[in-house]
Parts: sequence; structure tokens; C-alpha cells
Amino acid sequence: MDDESILIVDDESSIREVLSSLLLEAGCRTLAAGTAEEGLELMNDAAISVAMIDLKLPGMSGIDLLAEIKRRSPSTEVIIMTSYASFETAIEAIRREAYDYLQKPFEDLEQPWAVVRRALEKRTLTRRNRELVNDLERRNRELAAAVKRQNSLIEAGRAMSGILAISDLLDFFIGVAADELDVERASLMLVDEKANEMWIAAYRGLDPEVAREVRLKVGEGIAGRVAMEGKPILVKNVESDLRITHHLTSTSADSFISAPIVLSIPILIRQKVLGVINVTNRRSGASFDEEDMAFLSSLAGQAAVAIERARHFENLQEAYQSLKDTQTHLVESERLNAVGQLAAGVAHDFNNLLTGMLGQAEFLKMDLAGSPPAIEASRKRAELLETLALQGAAAVRRMQDFTRIRRDTPSGAVDLNVVMRNAVEVTRGKWKDECLARGVQVNVRLQPGKIPLTAGNAAELTQVVSNLIFNAVEALDRGGEILLATRSDGKDIRLSVTDNGVGMSPEVRKRIFEPFFTTKELGQGLGMSIIYGIIARHGGEITVRSEEKEGSTIELRLPVVAPAAKKGGTDRGKSVPVGPARVLVVDDSDINRALFEGYLAHLGHKVRLAGNGQEALSMFEREGADLVITDLSMPGLSGWQVAEGVKKRNPNVPVILVSGWAIQQDEPRIRESGIDRVLQKPCSMAKFQEIVQETLRDAGEGGNGMVREPAAL
Repeated sequence: MDDESILIVDDESSIREVLSSLLLEAGCRTLAAGTAEEGLELMNDAAISVAMIDLKLPGMSGIDLLAEIKRRSPSTEVIIMTSYASFETAIEAIRREAYDYLQKPFEDLEQPWAVVRRALEKRTLTRRNRELVNDLERRNRELAAAVKRQNSLIEAGRAMSGILAISDLLDFFIGVAADELDVERASLMLVDEKANEMWIAAYRGLDPEVAREVRLKVGEGIAGRVAMEGKPILVKNVESDLRITHHLTSTSADSFISAPIVLSIPILIRQKVLGVINVTNRRSGASFDEEDMAFLSSLAGQAAVAIERARHFENLQEAYQSLKDTQTHLVESERLNAVGQLAAGVAHDFNNLLTGMLGQAEFLKMDLAGSPPAIEASRKRAELLETLALQGAAAVRRMQDFTRIRRDTPSGAVDLNVVMRNAVEVTRGKWKDECLARGVQVNVRLQPGKIPLTAGNAAELTQVVSNLIFNAVEALDRGGEILLATRSDGKDIRLSVTDNGVGMSPEVRKRIFEPFFTTKELGQGLGMSIIYGIIARHGGEITVRSEEKEGSTIELRLPVVAPAAKKGGTDRGKSVPVGPARVLVVDDSDINRALFEGYLAHLGHKVRLAGNGQEALSMFEREGADLVITDLSMPGLSGWQVAEGVKKRNPNVPVILVSGWAIQQDEPRIRESGIDRVLQKPCSMAKFQEIVQETLRDAGEGGNGMVREPAAL
């Protein structure tokens, strides 16, 4: 990285010296300044790859310096350093396009270098992407030129077969040549066999009087030589080519005979020369090349046209493959853009939730610090924190519905008639109150059939039907009727939502479940995609029947599946008490370890903590455990490997896998690892404790001797 320059701006000389030494050892050139103004002066004399600037500087602030650096050099990556970290300054720095945000003092010297290295890598990748884009644009220009030239040949062929007058045909012919090669002068000369002379039949850029008077003997000059030999002449350098200098007497634009002809092509029919095409004085100043000669040869005769067409076909095939590869890259770019849109939406939702949680936590500390503590207010704030956390979990589930990666199978008992009625009530404000306020009347009718229960999540299915009602109302811009009906054939349960609104075109029907596809001006295009994900997880299907101006029917088909019986129960829990157990908790998050330790201590269990999988297996080897609770994603050994290691040492010890990704895992993988329970993050304390007690109780009934009376530990 010896060609990379790093600018360090910090009013503390020790920081500048330490960072300069660190980056010099890494092979980077460094420039250091104590103020923002000095740093900007240094930027006038050197190209800066990465700037490391302090937030608090004398004079101009670090944030203002960041903005000025980005204004001068948008490709320079800026890293903010500060001892006064805050959420607001971090957000402001990121908003101003800072690459990263480092808090001083550094955890170790590897930390700033790691951030600088990543910034340099990002800058290099950005530069490479720019080069690829430029190369792609160049290739596109070449392809466009090739396509344009091919179209010119096709148009010329059509003209030659459709124009009857020879003079018109020749004029069109020379016009195509002059336009395509972008020349100031071009001429088409025909051979007079009786006089053994050549005369100008069509031209561009010549004086009309000169064109009328010119007569050239066959064999005289460049054009005469081509007519005599029947071979083209291409001159790339008019000053050094002897064929030109031998005939060059003047370069006057008014003289046709004396001006150097640098490309001359014979017009051949069955090896007989009928004439010659001459071009010179290209406006761009560039030399003619073999492609230009081939193009003129194609225009000159049917045989040459066929040869040139084959050659162009090969070129177009290569260009097509290049275009196809480019299209693949563009599709991937669009996919990443869609992920970026999704990530932006998730970030927005979570930032709102985190803002609320942070604020309530701060108020909670203030309430508890009072004298006496505000117990009731603290309790309400704690409840609000719990609500915000559950909303965050719900947001994650919605995103998983959108991406269609959730694989958990809802198993509660659901009556679709109840779901249908609840959805109608939930949406009453939309289809009744809002429509009446607009002077539009929408009637909703229900036709509940005699149907069995199914297994599913009533809230999610209510959300599905509610969204379908919302869509139906949108289709009834002048009012109308919505019919909801259920029926069953004993194998399937069908719930349909029918409206007599504007209907859908075939294109809309085909794309209705695509993410981000919408026909609404303010829609995000996620509603039907989420509906698809929910119904797919319930093992069902969606059918769409619609014609423009004929209304639409969306039918949900769900299987008749008996709800799964819950393991255990209240009576069972009371009859089989669970005594204190030795529980090993494995998680690389300090927060989660402390949280789970508290949950377990509240149940009276003895808890041992491990920060990674290797440490956990070592502890298990030495001390054993009655239950192991492990995170899935950890550095080193994963939760899968921890579970496999525990089961290898003692198959009777149950393992609970805790992860935010748990619902995405395949059942075969869970069975292979020997995992007994899967618990999704985030979860409430009650749910966590319920799963722990059920797991210990099941293991105790299995006869491994783990369940004890309270006095046994």
C-alpha cells in the first residue's frame, strides 16, 4: 500500500505521532496536521486516499472538515476519531458520508489500522468499479457503433433493391459511406470502358464544377490504380506512404486530383471493375482502418456484402455475449439495490424502536435514582421497553415473510370463519368509514361455509385477509361489493375474497407477488409478497382470477391439518417438579450471557458461563452439566458444533439452540446435531424459562437422573 496517502488531523501531537508510525509500518505515506486548516492545505499538494480526523479541532470542527474534504475529493474515505462519542455525532458523521467512527482512546493499535485498511480496500473497490463502468460504457459505444454500421449496411441493401434510378442509387450509396465514415470528401467514380477513363457519378464535399469536369485515366493516380488492379488501397499515414507521396502535388481542398486519397475501394461484379469509391479528410482526424475498408467493400458489391455480413455477425455474437454478461452484472446490481432498499427500511424501523428503547431506559434510570424511587413509573417504562422489543421481533418476522425464508410451521388451531370475521372488523374503518367520507359506498358480504379447523397462526392469517380486503377496496374507486366466502371439500379449506372493481391486466397478474412491484403511486410493493410468504409457510396456495373491468377473486387454499398437541401442560408441570440443575450457557454476547444467567438464577439453577464454543466444551469436559444452552452464530465453533460435541461426550444431556436465525434452519440439520429444542431470539423471560423447564422435565422423565428435588443441589 506504498502508493496510498493517509491524512491525519488531530490537535494532539501524540495521536498524530502514534498513527503516523503505525501507518508507516504498514507501508502507507502519511501527512499530519494539527488543525483542519492545515489539513486542507496539505490536500492541495497531495492526493489523499483516507483522512483520519478528530471530531474536536481548534477552529473548523471535524464535522465541517469532513464535509469540506468530501466536497473537494468525494473518493477520499474519511474516518472520524473522538473522545466524546455520542449517538448524535455518530449519526451526523455517517450522514456526512464518513466511512467509520472510532472512539479514543483506541482499544489497541490494530483497531485504527484495521479500519484504515478496510477504508483503503473500499476505495480500491470503488475505483475498480468505476473502471469497469467506463469499460462497459466503451464496449457499449463500440457495440452501438457496430450495430449502427450493420443497420447502415441493411438499409443500403434495401435501397439498392428498391431504387430503380441509377443516379439515385449511387447518390444514396455515397451518402451512406460519407455519413458512416464521417468524412468531408467522398466520391464514386464509374469506368468508361470506351474512353478508358473514370468520371464522378456521385460525391460529397466536392466543388460541383470540379466533379463535372474531372476525367481520370485508368491506371492514373490512386483511384486509377485501384480501377486497373481491382484491389483496394488503404493508406494509414499520408506523409510516409510512398503510394501517396508519389502522387501528392497539393493538398488543396478545391482540387480533387491533387488531394491525397487515403482509402479507395473497387466496385466489382464477376471480377469486372465497374468503378471506384474514394474517401478522404475524416473529420475526427483519425486514420482509416481495415474495418472501414471492409465496410466500403461490403457496400461495393453483393459478394463483398455477404463476406462482410458474416464477419459482422461474428463480431455481433461476441458483442452479444459481452452484453449478456453485462446484463447479468446489472441484474445482480439490481438485486443488491433491492436488498439495499430492504435494508434501508429495516434500519429505519429499528432506529425508531431503538430510539424509543434508549429514551425509556434513560428515563427508567432517572426514575430509579429518585428519592424515593418512582416504582410505578419505572414499572410502566419497563413494560414499554418490553413492548418495543416485541415490536422489533415482529419487524424481523415481517422481513422474513417478505424474503420468504421463514420455514417455521404455525401450529395453532385456527377457524378461518373467525379469521374472516375478524379481518372484516379490523378493516371496517377502511371499507366503511373512509369510503363513506369520500362519498363512496362499499358493501361487504360474508358467506361462511361449514369448514374444519386448520393448523396455523390466526393473527398472521387475519393479516393476510385484511390486506386482501384493503386491496379490494382500492379496486372499488367508485364503490361496489366485496364478497368473502369459505368452503371445504374435506381435504382443503378455501377462503376467497371477490370484488367487482377494476380488475387486473395479464401483466399485473403475472407480477403481483414480485417484491417491490406495485400499481399504487405511494405503495412499496411488499404487501402481496408478504401474503405469499405467510401462506407458503402455512402449506397453502394462492390463486388469482381477474380480468380488466371485470373484478378480481383471490382464493387462499389451506390444507386441513389437525393442530399439533402441545407438549406437557400445567398439570404435568405440577406433577413432575424440576429441581435445581447445572446449566452451561454459551454465547459470545456479554449481554445475552448476563440476561440468560438471570433468567436461570430466578429458577434456582446453578449457572456456568462460556464466551465461545471451545471454552464451553472444555468446561463441559471437566465439570459436566445437566443442560447446555448455546447460541448459533459464534466465532470459532458454531452452535451446531457445540451441540455435536456435547452429544458426543454425553448423549443424555439436552441442548437448547438459541438464535435469531433458528426459524431458518432445516429439520435434518437440527436432528443431525442432536439439538433438543430451538428457541428464537428475542424471547421473553417467561418463554425462555418455560422452554428450559420443559427440556429439563423431558430429560428427567427420560431416566438420565438429572431432575432433582430442591434439596439435592
